[in-house]
Amino acid sequence: SSLKAKIFKKPRIGTNSWLPLASKLSVFEQNKNYVKIEKNKWIKKTDIKKINHKEKDFIKTFKKFLNVKYVWGGKTYKGIDCSALLQIFFCYNNSFYPRDTKDQIKYTKKNSKKRLFKKGDIIFWKGHVAMCLNSKELIHAYGPEKKVIIMPIIETIQKIQITAKLKVRKISRIKY
Repeated sequence: SSLKAKIFKKPRIGTNSWLPLASKLSVFEQNKNYVKIEKNKWIKKTDIKKINHKEKDFIKTFKKFLNVKYVWGGKTYKGIDCSALLQIFFCYNNSFYPRDTKDQIKYTKKNSKKRLFKKGDIIFWKGHVAMCLNSKELIHAYGPEKKVIIMPIIETIQKIQITAKLKVRKISRIKY
């Protein structure tokens, strides 16, 4: 449930290894503060949730990635792209969602023509996707800024249209 969970050799004896958000684990042993996931691999209990946990607050999940660097094809705290940000949220909630924007556009049902944005709206362009945090702001892994960033919705739509010559292709909603 953490953006990255430190792996310990034994409780309180750390390593330089980490597990990314939405990793699926089996617990073999536990004590008060740690769980054993493999031989000589422990993580803190505070870094995990039960497999059937549902995070209703998608904003909380997306904001874990704020300022994580943009990496095309990335899916972790080391670097992430726009479509992975959305896919990881669904994976974390044990739901399937396609990996790439072109498939995500096809996978979503609703195509709203509205221009009043709401919390939970997903905005798709060709090759890019962003999620609305409210009626004014969105969050996305944005290549030109080289990181996950919160930006004003209207300004972002205009900026992408001017710089990349891309128009919004679809507006959908986060449902799981």
